[in-house]
Order: sequence, then C-alpha cells, then structure tokens
Amino acid sequence: MTKIATELLPYPGLRPFESNENFLFFGRDGQSNELLARLRNKRFLAVVGPSGSGKSSLVRAGLLPDILGGMMAGAGSHWRVTIMRPGGNPIGNLAEALNRPGILNENGGGDTMQSAFTLVTLQRSALGIAEAYRQAGLPEKDNLLLVVDQFEELFRFKEAATVENAPDLAAAFVKLLLNAVAQQEFPIYVIITMRSDFLGDCAQFRDLPEAINDSQYLVPRMTRDERREAITGPAAVGGARMTPRLVQRLLNDVGDNPDHLPILQHALMRTWNHWKDHHQEKDPIDLDDYRDIGGMEAALSRHADEAFESLGEGISGEAGRRRKEIAEKLFKFLTEKGSDNRETRRPAKLKDIAVALEADISEVVEIIDEFRKPGRSFLMPPP
Repeated sequence: MTKIATELLPYPGLRPFESNENFLFFGRDGQSNELLARLRNKRFLAVVGPSGSGKSSLVRAGLLPDILGGMMAGAGSHWRVTIMRPGGNPIGNLAEALNRPGILNENGGGDTMQSAFTLVTLQRSALGIAEAYRQAGLPEKDNLLLVVDQFEELFRFKEAATVENAPDLAAAFVKLLLNAVAQQEFPIYVIITMRSDFLGDCAQFRDLPEAINDSQYLVPRMTRDERREAITGPAAVGGARMTPRLVQRLLNDVGDNPDHLPILQHALMRTWNHWKDHHQEKDPIDLDDYRDIGGMEAALSRHADEAFESLGEGISGEAGRRRKEIAEKLFKFLTEKGSDNRETRRPAKLKDIAVALEADISEVVEIIDEFRKPGRSFLMPPP
C-alpha cells in the first residue's frame, strides 16, 4: 500500500491555531468582523470564554490575519504585532515581547541592553508602553498591537507569595495596558484573552472592569453547522473527504460543550494521521480510523500514555524509571489549583522547574521535548 504523500497536518491538536493557519480555521465566520469593530472603537478588546472555547485560536487565526490584511477601517495595514503571556514576570515578559524583532527594535531585537532599557521604561512610568513606542521612533503609520494571551495568569501572579510586591507589580502591569490605549498620540492597541470564570477577579484592579465592560467579546458556542465546518473543512483543504457517518459520530461525541473543542481537535489530528498511515489517498476518512485511535473518549489518554512510555525506550533500569518519575512530577508542578479549586497552568522558568523536581536542567529538557514533539503539544512554550 502506498502511503499518502501530503505533509499537511490540517488539525492542530491541543495547541491553538496560528495566524499562518487561517486557511484551516473553519466555523467562526463573521466573528472577526465583530472583534474588529470593538477593537477599532476602543483600542482595547477582551476576548472572554470558558476554558477550551477557542479564544486564542479566534484571535490568532481569525482576527490577526484580518488586521494584518488591512481590514480594520481607518487603521491601515502597517502593523507590529507581538503576543505574550503574563507568566511569573508580567512586566519583564512585556518588555521582552516589545523587544522582539520588528516590534519596537528595528535592529532585529534580542539586544540585551535594549531589553534592559525597555524594562526600565516600563517600570518608571504608567505610560511606559507609549513612551517605549515614542523612543523607538517608528513611522507614524505603524500600529502596535499587543496580545496578552491567558490573562488569568496575572491573578495567580498577584497572589504569589514568593514574589516581593506582587500585587503592586500586577497593578502596574494593568495600568500600563490601560494607559497605552487611553492615550491618543500613538496608535497602540491591546487584546487580552481570558477564561470567563476569572471575570470577577478583574475587580481587583482599578479601571479594568470598566475597560472590559466597554469592549468585551464573549466567545459564543459553535452551532452544530459550525462544528461540522470545523470538522470537514480542514480535511477538504488537505485533499481528503470524510464519510457522513464519521462526521455524524464526531458531532454527536463533541456535543455542544465548548470545553471539548481541544479534545475534538486532538482526536481529529490522530484520526488524520491514522488515515494517512493506513490508506491510499482515494480512500475516505471513515469511522474505523476514528475508532482505532480510541475516539474522543480515549484518544488523548492513549496518546499521553504513548508519550510517557516512550520515555523509557532504549533506556533500561533505574535511568528509565527516573525519566518517568520526573515526568509525573513535572505535570503536577505545572498545574496549580487555587483556594477556589480552579485549576490554572503554572508558568515557570526552566531552572525553577529543575530545582522543584530535584533534577538537572538537561534531564528536564529531555522530558519536555518528548511531550512537545510535533503532533503532541502536551507542553508548549510561551509565545
């Protein structure tokens, strides 16, 4: 049997769609226009929805391509876009995001002195983002768009007992964002994505609830027809077709729970790979391909088990057992449950992870690499 030659993987699995994958992003027609209108009016946009509802994908693969294509009336097509997460150092991560190549540094970014200078500028004034834009001497027509993904990480940071003055630093970060869009001298825009169960936490910061109320987009649940497009559209782009019975089974299995969308994408990715490895291109993707990977119910756990067991391949005895022990500790460390039992990702530096796991950095890197190989995406680095 000749294997299917295409290298395209039309389903991202657990990770979000990226901007260059907008041609694979189906089922959200018309929503980008609403996002554009809100962002144009206020220069600030909060994209809010339950965990797994597709917030990041909607921004990255839905909104950003339209912005870069000049679809925002009156703003032109000259954009400098940078994406960040608050993590365990919000202002430091902001400085790093602004100093990336082509953002505020025309010399390519990554300059240590320039990064330090940007950080000082942000720390010195609540108007630090606008000041950094002014100092960069950018052309007047160039818009700056800052996307703060997983904004809820800021609330975890604010409560961090290990960070001195964490509440003040978190408040300063929020002021930087809000003041950047409030000033009119420079064309600066801010988008945040946030889980809806953290909306109440925004009241901890002055002026943030008002900003969100003025320009919030609550990601709607996808209709059955939209979910059908998200299932069949990418396969068609990849030159494949699905049998009607498989499509119906997928629609029934995912239901209308937005939490299931990443699990659906993962199952579709695994189903696609199975079809690609076991069929000829003329064969449709069918129910047997889906069943063989375990369906939505078991595909994720099977895939994770495969990755876990691969840690011991070619390594016998104590060394193999240690790699698995480190992996178990790693996933526990990276998941944090708050006093309200809400689970969030714990952003952490590699050296801090190694200390917590009582492992060498090289050991931790080897484990992480196994879980973020192409097609796995169980662990993903920040933007």
